[in-house]
Amino acid sequence: MFEKLSPQRVRNTAGFVVQVADRETVEYIQGSRIARITVDFAPLTGVYEDTLTDWLADGAVQPMSPQDRVRVLKDIGEGLAFMGIRFEWCRVNP
Repeated sequence: MFEKLSPQRVRNTAGFVVQVADRETVEYIQGSRIARITVDFAPLTGVYEDTLTDWLADGAVQPMSPQDRVRVLKDIGEGLAFMGIRFEWCRVNP
């Protein structure tokens, strides 16, 4: 279940946050780790799933496991939907 913290930031009861960081980026925050994904905001927003590859934690880049990637993509999609953002999954390099 999500709660809206601001128009562009939601928190899930599982403890993670999904937020619009800027015009081209959505962030997933879990504790001290942050994952970023590229987006193209439009009436139907494009979310570029292949840009989600790493965690930023303690000032260092760490690879994201395939299991984490699947979970984070799902959580980001649910967070965007809760914010009322219509989106589709896209690839930078189809």
